[in-house]
Amino acid sequence: MKKIYAVLFGMFMFAACSDDNPTSGLNNSKTSTADFGEGYTYAIPIKYDETTGRIYQGTYACNYHPDTKTFAWEKYPESLDPGSYKIVGDSLWMGPAQKQVSDNPDEQQFLDTYHNYETLSLSNDHNDIYGTWKVTGCKRILGETEIKCTKYIGGISGIARTMKITNDSIYIVTTVDTDNLEPTDINIGKIIYRNFGFDIGDVVIKQLLIEKTIQKESKEFLKQSFSIGNQLFEIVSTPKFDATGMNDISTISSNGKTCTNTQRMGFINEKLCKEESAEFLLSARDKSDDQVYYKEGPVEGFSIDNNDQFKECTKGLPTEETKQLLSQYVVK
Repeated sequence: MKKIYAVLFGMFMFAACSDDNPTSGLNNSKTSTADFGEGYTYAIPIKYDETTGRIYQGTYACNYHPDTKTFAWEKYPESLDPGSYKIVGDSLWMGPAQKQVSDNPDEQQFLDTYHNYETLSLSNDHNDIYGTWKVTGCKRILGETEIKCTKYIGGISGIARTMKITNDSIYIVTTVDTDNLEPTDINIGKIIYRNFGFDIGDVVIKQLLIEKTIQKESKEFLKQSFSIGNQLFEIVSTPKFDATGMNDISTISSNGKTCTNTQRMGFINEKLCKEESAEFLLSARDKSDDQVYYKEGPVEGFSIDNNDQFKECTKGLPTEETKQLLSQYVVK
């Protein structure tokens, strides 16, 4: 389950194009009127052993059975990965049951980074492990005392997360934290290549920026603009976490036309397991290899997108004048 936390990905097949005038509703203030959603909630079935202090996650899972091409919500003992906890006052440290040790320093560094660490959560409303905990961006290597803290929660910046722990489940609620939301700067070269379809290379892009043939325009909270020649493009990127999942909605607009890219990610629960299609349930698996895509075992999360429609839409954004400008720099 932990690997799903780290990345925002996935998309739904929403309409990729519209001719409406773009209205972002955003400004320079982070007290924006943008709708970030009420938060995404997911319950992880657990088994907690008070005598050993170990927590077993994934006691139930949505299992795919390739022989019958069916999905079933059922016990999955092979997935039980025991974790341990330590409570000091109102601090909860959760991590693996034991530290993995390697004779290879490079491998040990990898294990310490991705396995041998405990995460810190805080609470003033708990009875032993049971209660509601606020997840922090702090962690430490198992067995060590040095604590390192970042703005990233579970590998994601710009979010807040709480855990409600009961005797059979951990209810995780993820919301957008605008005070910690720092969008990355746009990559104009990547947009020109991937979205507009012109391979002109990073060196040429840098030169065109110096010459101001391409210019970065205004940059506001979640909104950035750039121009190519006389054509202005506006990009708005807004996360929205709600009952549908953790979504990243971005638009590219120019001359009254908007292309929308929606990435959607979340966990598979019992309801989804029983009601959704195979395409949805297997969407987070690697489709490049059918044996991997249709392998037997638990289906942890979904990842759906409209990338193809979005790229097709954005290819139609540049004007003929802009296309002619870019064409003379295409790598031959």
